[in-house]
Amino acid sequence: MSEMLDNLPKELQNEMTGIIKKVPESEAVFVKLINYLQNEQTNLARKKTNSEMNKDGLSDVNLEGTNIMLQIPDLSIQSPFRKRLNLVFGAFKGEKKAYLALTKSLDSKPELIIRTLTEENIKFAAILPVPEKKDLRYLFVEYIQNETNSYKNDPILLTFNNDLLQDQFGSILAGKTFVQYLTSQLKLVNFVVEDCTDEYTFFVSAYKGSKEGFLYFLPDHVIFGFKKPILVFKSQDIESISYNSITRLTFNVLLSVKINGIPEKFEFSMIDQKEFENIDKFVKLQQVRDNSMAEEYKAQKQLKNNNEMPGDLAEAAKLVPGGERLISNVNDVVEDNDDDDDENDDNYKVGDSDDDHSDVSDREGHEKDINDEEENDDDEYEDEEYEYNTNAGSSSVAATPSISNLGDLGNFDDNLQQELQDLQKDLSIDINQLKEAGYIE
Repeated sequence: MSEMLDNLPKELQNEMTGIIKKVPESEAVFVKLINYLQNEQTNLARKKTNSEMNKDGLSDVNLEGTNIMLQIPDLSIQSPFRKRLNLVFGAFKGEKKAYLALTKSLDSKPELIIRTLTEENIKFAAILPVPEKKDLRYLFVEYIQNETNSYKNDPILLTFNNDLLQDQFGSILAGKTFVQYLTSQLKLVNFVVEDCTDEYTFFVSAYKGSKEGFLYFLPDHVIFGFKKPILVFKSQDIESISYNSITRLTFNVLLSVKINGIPEKFEFSMIDQKEFENIDKFVKLQQVRDNSMAEEYKAQKQLKNNNEMPGDLAEAAKLVPGGERLISNVNDVVEDNDDDDDENDDNYKVGDSDDDHSDVSDREGHEKDINDEEENDDDEYEDEEYEYNTNAGSSSVAATPSISNLGDLGNFDDNLQQELQDLQKDLSIDINQLKEAGYIE
C-alpha cells in the first residue's frame, strides 16, 4: 500500500493514512480504487495511440523492405471500400507467414493489411467470374479480422483483367492459366483460394428485397452480392430450400440457413425460369432438402393450377404453363396451348394473313373467356372493334382488322399497327377507293 501512496500528492497521502488508521478495512477499498484508476490511465494511453494512426486505422507502417512475393498494380477495389490500389502479397522480415495488403505503393501507408492468411483467419477465398465480362475475374476474400479491425472487417472484393495478366505473365505461367498460377503460388504460403470459374459453378440474377445482385452457386458456398452487405452461406449450413411465387417467367428461392445455430430465412426473387435446371441440379447434388410443398410455402398458391404435386422443384415447375420445357428429363409431349391464347399471352397473334385460321369450336371457347356469348356468324369483340368474317358452311374463321380503324390497333399490338400503316403507305392504298369498291365498309 505504501508504494501506491508514494505516487499520490502528499496531502492526499496523509488523509488516506488517517482514514486507514481509524478504519483498517478501508485499506482494501483504497487498493481497488488505485488499481482501477491505473487501468483507466492505461486504456486512455492506448486510445491516444490508436488515434494517432492514420484515418483508415493503420499505423505508419509501409511495405518497403518486406519480402514481396507478388504485386498486381492498379486494381479496382469494390469492398470494403471503392478505390484503385495495388494488391501485394509478401512477408515482413523475421516472419514466416504471408500478408495481403491493399496499397497505393510500397512506400505509402497501406489501406488494409491482413497479416494472417491461414484458415485460422480466412473463412473463404475464391476466384469468381464477373457477369457479362468474360475477360474479368473477381478475387473474393472473407476473413475474420484485418490488422486493426478497420472497415468492420468487411470482405475484400476486387476485379482483375484475367486476359491481360495472362499475356503479361507470359512464360512465367509455364503453361498454366493465370488463375491456376495465382492459386498455386498462394497455396505455398497456406492461403487457399478456390478457382470457381469452371463449369461446375454458376450464377443467376436475383433480387433480395429491392436490392439487385447475383446469386452464386459454388461447390461449398452460396454467395449473394455484391452490394453491401455481401451474404455468404456454407452449403452445409443450408437446411432447406423452397420455391414460391412461381410464374411463367420467374420464381423465388427461399433459403433456410443456420446462423450461429439458429435457422434464418433469406428470400431471393425474380429468378429467370431458364435457370431452373441448374438450381435443381445444385439442390440435388448438395442433397439440400426441398421444402417447397410444406404447408407454409406451397407453390400452388401462386399458380393457376392448384393440384397437389410432389415437393421438388421439377414437379413444381410442371404446374407452370410451359414449365415442362425447362426439365431435361421430362419425356411427355407438351400439348399445344396456342388455341387457348388470349390477348395477354406472348404467342397471341391477331390474324395477320389469310392462312391464319382457327377452329370454330376454339374460337367459341375463346369468346367465353371474354364473356361474349354471341354465336352469330359475324361475332365481334365490342371493345376492340374487331370483325370476324365467315363464309356459310366454312369450318374456319379469319380475323381481319378493319383498315379504317387503324388507330384502334394500339390497344392490341403497336408493332402490327405500324406494319399495317407502313403497308398502306407503301401500296398507296386509298381507303375511300376501297370503300367505293366494296372491299371494306
